[in-house]
Amino acid sequence: MTIKSKLKTGDKIKVITGKYRGTVDYISRIDPKNQLVYLKKASKKKYDKSTPENKRKSELKEIMVPVHLSNVAYWLEGKKQITKIGFQEVEGKKVRRSRKYNITVK
Repeated sequence: MTIKSKLKTGDKIKVITGKYRGTVDYISRIDPKNQLVYLKKASKKKYDKSTPENKRKSELKEIMVPVHLSNVAYWLEGKKQITKIGFQEVEGKKVRRSRKYNITVK
């Protein structure tokens, strides 16, 4: 099931729960079908890609580990707080606004 997210690529978010809890990072990619968010720096994992017969050459590959969409919240840099995002019409345009502080979000 695809869900419409109010978060966009490049938004600064804070991880609320899970392994990366408390981490503030930017969104690198969003997968709306699986409701996953990929972070730029926080959720990188290294694993050994080498095969048993080719064990001499250790090939470390870095992959991005996803975080579920429900485990992140938008981070307001000016207030240093998390907030929920809502839509509001201003002068005929639909803009994203912070529900808690009523501030327009880019």
